[in-house]
Amino acid sequence: MASENSINLLIIHQSEEEAERILSLLRNYQIAVRPTRCLEEDELTGILERKPIDMVLCQQLQNDLPCQVVVDHLKRMGLSLPLIALLESFDPDLIQEAIEAGASSYATPLLPDHMKHVIQREMRALHDRRLNAQLAVELKSTEKRCNLLLDSSKQAIAYIHDGMHVYSNQSYQELFKYDDFEELEVTPFLNMIAKEDLDKAKKTLRDINKNILPEKDLEFKLITSDGSKFDGIINVSKATINGEQCVQFIINIPSVDPEVEKELFEIKNKDLLTKFYNRSYFSELLSGALDEASKKPGDSLMMLGIDEASRHEKELGIGNLDLFIVSMAEFLEKKLGPDVDYCRYSDTTFILKIKTSIEKAEQVAEKLKSLCGEQIFSAGDTSVNCSISISVTQITPQSGSVSEVVKTLTEQLSQAMESGGNQIKVFDPAEEEKQARAASKAWIDRITDGLEKDRFVLHYQPVVNINGEEKEHYEVLIRLKAEDDNLIFPQQFIPVASKYGFITDIDHWVLNKAVQAIKSSANPVMLFVKMSHQTLTDPAFPSHLAKLLKSSGVSGDKLAFEVRESELVTYASQMKPIIKSIKATHCNIVVEKFGSGLNSFSILKHFPADMLKVDSGFMKDLGNNEENQTKVKDIVDKAHNLGKQVICEFIEDAATMSIMWKMSVNFVQGNFIAEPSDQMAQVE
Repeated sequence: MASENSINLLIIHQSEEEAERILSLLRNYQIAVRPTRCLEEDELTGILERKPIDMVLCQQLQNDLPCQVVVDHLKRMGLSLPLIALLESFDPDLIQEAIEAGASSYATPLLPDHMKHVIQREMRALHDRRLNAQLAVELKSTEKRCNLLLDSSKQAIAYIHDGMHVYSNQSYQELFKYDDFEELEVTPFLNMIAKEDLDKAKKTLRDINKNILPEKDLEFKLITSDGSKFDGIINVSKATINGEQCVQFIINIPSVDPEVEKELFEIKNKDLLTKFYNRSYFSELLSGALDEASKKPGDSLMMLGIDEASRHEKELGIGNLDLFIVSMAEFLEKKLGPDVDYCRYSDTTFILKIKTSIEKAEQVAEKLKSLCGEQIFSAGDTSVNCSISISVTQITPQSGSVSEVVKTLTEQLSQAMESGGNQIKVFDPAEEEKQARAASKAWIDRITDGLEKDRFVLHYQPVVNINGEEKEHYEVLIRLKAEDDNLIFPQQFIPVASKYGFITDIDHWVLNKAVQAIKSSANPVMLFVKMSHQTLTDPAFPSHLAKLLKSSGVSGDKLAFEVRESELVTYASQMKPIIKSIKATHCNIVVEKFGSGLNSFSILKHFPADMLKVDSGFMKDLGNNEENQTKVKDIVDKAHNLGKQVICEFIEDAATMSIMWKMSVNFVQGNFIAEPSDQMAQVE
């Protein structure tokens, strides 16, 4: 894959113009693509051989290179790539045909939001498949090394499945005085238990079969092949061998020798190669450190990765790579000393827990990076010079869980490596939280100041009735005056207002000002006012509206409330009684972004809408897009048959305006007609 944020895309489409439009849609959604277009089967094989393709978009209704042919080529070449069928519409027959042809999914450019979702989902799935394949290779390599380590371990270790031996190392065989594993393979584990402990051992094995592992080490009287008995302590843990679930038994001889105790601890909790803590034990340490840092900042963490690890493995081989990793571990211990907790997190990645502030940890990381670049590491019969990348963070009350902390470190390290390596990335949770709070507080202050000091202002954009009705129509648009009196647009402050509960206050302010504007206007006007779902799900709002209209003497038919189609669907049950009450005040209801759903007209069965405002996505470059013209014309015709009026916005050129006349649209709006202004000015 080109990168985490870009897609090597193969697009199979008869229309170059339509292919470009699809690519433009993806780029508008911030999906970076590196496209290749293909139309012929002979060309397809060459592209798949030469180029690293991540995804295929294939036009469904074309015969030059059908989906089935593309899928067959992908299978023949062993490429597990997502193929998305591009449909003209979500027709059940087209969908079934695409799935039967082997498409991973389907989408239509008529619904760009859905297409974006499908592409992003399929890319995530592809990334996961590739990662799983890589992990499978790494797992196989790791298992091979683990088997070598098990075979050479002085500790007596066996893998047991259904009470039978499926593996035992040399030390285990020697402990029980068996000549080779073939003898043990047909010997039940219960044969190793002395008669007096058989019942206890049987219960333990039954519990294990129920996936219940003992909470502590087991003490048994064990028996060798020649009948001699000895006391043993058995540590039981989950394991797998050749992909099969089993349990690992480590047999220890009771001893008060501290050296033996230390060895047992290291076998259980340390990486056998580097003698650093293993991931499991380090997670326990990290969990404790997070608990300790619940009220104040604690230790700092550094995740260190060897740059270009795959190249080093290829050049050195697995054996010499292990020796290189050992040399790296020794280097870290020598430079940082014994007061650091060291963990070998994965093959060539380490996590270090350092008792210092994040500022000092960053300095340590910089020094370590510099020293590593100058160091010559031993790798068996050769030597290695390498660079490292490091991600740094600190354990703070804002850190979250162990997995979240490690995920942050991993993401930062990946960014450093993908940017060329030999870099340090620092993530300060306290500073991030501080900046987020500061940014939010600044916006909250602006919003509250705007409400208290009347720094919000209304702008009006004409909504023109093509039939030339005398009443003027305007959409009300809100702006916020900044400290320097420059205007801030709603895209910047509305999300903050929604998040922190100010949106209904803003809605009420806009409504009050709109009613005042209607009352003070010298001409008969109707104002279109956008309302948030928070307001339109508030049971008290209809009563507030009725009182406002009554006290101002403004009739409800001079107001039209705009609500998005998607919000009507999401909050249908809460909005239905509210909108019914609003209609009782004679106000109009406008469904905004209409046509964006799969079956938009079904909404009109449940909500008493007066007007439909066509989704602006259909209006872009309408003059050159026959499909969108067909869609808009279909909406207009169906709406008129139902007695609904239609508004089309984003009229940006004369060609689009001409189409509106031909389609008999009721209202038009856009900068080609008139830009928003702080005054209600009729279009000449």
